[in-house]
Amino acid sequence: MESRCLNLHDLAIRRNRWCFKRFIVAVMISCCLAFLSKRAMFQQLETVDSPEFRKFIFMKTHKCGTSTIENIIFRFALKNDLNIVLPEKGNYLSADELFDHNSLNTTKWKDLNFDIFSLHNRWNKKEVLELLREDVPTFTVIREPVEVFESLFHYLDPQLKNFYGVRDIHDMIRAIKNATLSDVVKRRFMRRIGRNQIAWDLGISPDIFDNQTAITEEIERLDHEFHLVMIANRMDESLILLKQLLNWPLQNVVHLDLNRRKREKSSKLRAAEKKVLEKWLAADVQIFQYFSRRFDEKVAEFNWKYSTSPAGSSDADSTITRQTRLLEEANRQLYDRCVISEVGNEKLGRKYKTYNDNVMGYSINEKQKDCASYVMSERSFLDTFRELLLSKVTNTSSLFNWF
Repeated sequence: MESRCLNLHDLAIRRNRWCFKRFIVAVMISCCLAFLSKRAMFQQLETVDSPEFRKFIFMKTHKCGTSTIENIIFRFALKNDLNIVLPEKGNYLSADELFDHNSLNTTKWKDLNFDIFSLHNRWNKKEVLELLREDVPTFTVIREPVEVFESLFHYLDPQLKNFYGVRDIHDMIRAIKNATLSDVVKRRFMRRIGRNQIAWDLGISPDIFDNQTAITEEIERLDHEFHLVMIANRMDESLILLKQLLNWPLQNVVHLDLNRRKREKSSKLRAAEKKVLEKWLAADVQIFQYFSRRFDEKVAEFNWKYSTSPAGSSDADSTITRQTRLLEEANRQLYDRCVISEVGNEKLGRKYKTYNDNVMGYSINEKQKDCASYVMSERSFLDTFRELLLSKVTNTSSLFNWF
């Protein structure tokens, strides 16, 4: 009897060991499959059939996360010695008028071959193509319109309050609600900032802001002119789609969030106030709603094209979700490596200081390789690019004189 009990006990131990071994093998197989799946996804997404695009157009809108995107572009341009379309001075290629390529005729670099168009302007694709001389990947970014207006109002504080004669954004909304379209709220600060900023930036005339049919026709035009309209409210997904459009590796779109407003430069708007703004910004709302749907379509196309998951998998398993997680992790690693602290813009040195003290910046670890370029100000980049363009003009002139 005792021997039988021992045999049963021994059998139970062996069975448990066998089950444990099967469990370990199952875990190892699962891990291997996950690794291979992730590796396959990387290979599929990072290996491209054609070279990365080095010539493209970015239509820079206002208060749509464009400082972050522009920094990505500038770092790429500097690394690859590319020519950016620049005005003689400042950071606007056009302000209150549609862009005209003849505006560069006074610059010393007007005869150079340009690679990238990326500064603020009022959109006019025909004129942009006169400079780049070929149809290249073209993209822009938009944002939820109420957020755009609120961001503009606080970014340009106190200028917009003084311009419109209001105490704060709540007072501004009351003025909008009680005004006719011919009143002061129709005016544009510095002739370029105001109502329906997205539509204005994209070259749409204020004369049709309240004509829904005309705006629809303009949206159809824009849909044909842009290969990608990113959504600032979905920035990481947007950057994944951008890197695919340009055949870029993920590393090219790793970034720090730039030009973020200080916490005190924001307001909590009531639902009724948002409704007033949505009605006033109807053209921008129409544009945003349309391109939000188009963005969803592009995400779905991306997931279908690069899917490594079984049919019927949840959104949490989608390719773009996994890619955004990889980007988020890369951004976190960059932040940990480079950022000492977040500080007000007024505390930064000139190399990193932007135009406005209502935003935050970064105290950076300059001992770490390449960290400085991730937070360098637009002004500093433009100074560098102007010097590079001038040096190329000088070299070209010297070569011509030699012959």
